[in-house]
Amino acid sequence: MAGGKETPRQKMIGIMYLVLMAMLALNVSNTVLDAFKTVRDGLETSNENMNDRLKFIMTLFKNYYDNAPKKAEVNYNKAQEAKKIGDGLVAEIEKLKQELITETDGLDDNGDLKKRDDLGISHKELVEEKKADVLQGKINEAAKKLASLIGQTPKAIGLELQWPKTNKSTGTQQSWADYNFGEGKPLTSTITLLSKFQNDAKNAEAYVINKLYQETTGGGVVDSYRAVAVAKSSYILAGQTYEADVFLTAGSSNIQIDAKVNGSLLPNVGGVGKYKSGGTKEGVYKWTGTVSFKDPTSGEIKSFTTDPIEYQVARPSAVVSPDKMNVFYMGVANPVSVSAPGIAKEKLRVNVSGGSISGANGNYVVRVTGGSEATVTVSAEIEKGKTQVLGATKFRVKKVPDPIATFANKVSGRVALSTIKSTNRLEAELKDFDFDLKFTVTKFTVVFGKYRQDPIIMQSSDGSFTSDIKRIMGSLAAGDIVTFQNIEAYGEDKTTRKLENVVSVSAN
Repeated sequence: MAGGKETPRQKMIGIMYLVLMAMLALNVSNTVLDAFKTVRDGLETSNENMNDRLKFIMTLFKNYYDNAPKKAEVNYNKAQEAKKIGDGLVAEIEKLKQELITETDGLDDNGDLKKRDDLGISHKELVEEKKADVLQGKINEAAKKLASLIGQTPKAIGLELQWPKTNKSTGTQQSWADYNFGEGKPLTSTITLLSKFQNDAKNAEAYVINKLYQETTGGGVVDSYRAVAVAKSSYILAGQTYEADVFLTAGSSNIQIDAKVNGSLLPNVGGVGKYKSGGTKEGVYKWTGTVSFKDPTSGEIKSFTTDPIEYQVARPSAVVSPDKMNVFYMGVANPVSVSAPGIAKEKLRVNVSGGSISGANGNYVVRVTGGSEATVTVSAEIEKGKTQVLGATKFRVKKVPDPIATFANKVSGRVALSTIKSTNRLEAELKDFDFDLKFTVTKFTVVFGKYRQDPIIMQSSDGSFTSDIKRIMGSLAAGDIVTFQNIEAYGEDKTTRKLENVVSVSAN
C-alpha cells in the first residue's frame, strides 16, 4: 500500500518493515522478532495519536457546520462518511488481527505474541482460507470510496495497494496475499503489517477530511501543535515559589495572524509573533500582546489579548567582597550600597546590629559607636505577606587611626626660617585615609634649641601658639631647632588622641 501522499513517517515504517523481512530471510531470530514488536508498538501509538487528531478536526468541522450549516452541510456529511469508511476498515483489520492472536494463544506478560515465530498460521489463515483476498477487496473498496469523496484516486490519498506481480526468486506470478502473507512469514511480521495497513487507512481518512474542511472553510484546519510553558517570572530567589502555565496550542498555517504589543505590529515567524525590547533602563516593565485573525467561518476579525506580562531590567553587576577590608569606623558616616538582583531597591529592608543605619533606595549610612563587630542584614518582601532574609554581612568595627602632627607640612627636616616665623599653628592630619575626618591639636609641649643656649621649654594647653611661643619663634636664627612633643588632638569623631609622633624641624 503506497501513494504519492505518503508521509515521511509512513515511508520510514515501510522501509523498516522491508529491512526486517530481509533479516528474517537470513534466519536472524529473537533480535529481529523483538524489533517487529518495537515497530508494531510505534504504529499503534501513531494510530492512537491520529485518532485524537481526527476527533479534534471533526469537532472543528462540527462547530463550523453549526455556525454555517448551508455552506458546510455537503462537505460535513462527506467528512462523516469518510470517518465511517476509515473506521470501518480499521475495525475489519483489527478483527483479523485478534483472530490470529487468539488462534495462537494470545499475548505474554510483556504484551508480545506468545507464538510470535509461528511460520504457518499466517499462510493458513490468510492465504489458504482466502481471508487476505477478502481484506484486499475491502481495502480497495474503502480506498475508492474515500478518494471519490474529494474527486481523487486511491493512489493520491495514499491507499492504493501495490506489490511486485512477479516473484523474483521463482519468476512466477504472485498475488497480493502471497506477497504479504506467503509461506515462511512469522506471525509477528503479519500482525505488524496489519497494523501498518491500519495506519495507512487512518492517514487516508485524515487526508480526505482535511481536504473537505479546507474546501469548506477556505483553510483554517489545525495542522500544527506546540507545547508552551509561560512562567510568571524567569528569576526567583530561594524561598520563592516558581510558577508556570503549561499548555498545548493548536494553529493553522492557512490562517494569517497579526500579533501586536502596545499597538506595534510584530514580525511573524511560522505563525508566532516575535517581540523584542531593549533593556536600556533599570526598572519593572509590563506589557500585553494582542493576536488578531480573520475567522474563516464568519469572516469577522477576532482579537485575543494576553494576560499582562511583567519583566525586570537590572544593571549588570558583579559582587566583589574585600574579605580583609569589611570595616566600619567608629564615629564617622560609613556609606553602604545595597542591592539584590531581581528585587527593586525600594523593596529592600536593611538593618544593622551594633549601630544605626539611615538612608533608602539602595544608599545607606551606617554609624557605629563601639564593639568589635556589626552585622548588616538585608531582607525583602519576596511574595505578598512573606518577608525573607536575603543575606547578612559581618563588618569589623575599628577606631579611626590616629592623625599625624605636622608643622609647616613637615614632621622633620629643614624648614625656611621665614616659614617657621610665619607659621602659627601645629596641624594634625589623617594620611591616606578614605574619610575626610578633621582633627584639631589641643595641647602640646614645644622645645626650642638655640645655638649655645639652654633649651627653652613651653607648653600650650589649647593648641594655639601663645604670645611667648610666638616671641621665641620670632627670635630664632638659622640652625636653631624646634621640637613639638606630648601632642594631643581632638577629632570630629569626638575622641581625644595622644599622638605618638614627635615633630622636629631646623631653621634653614
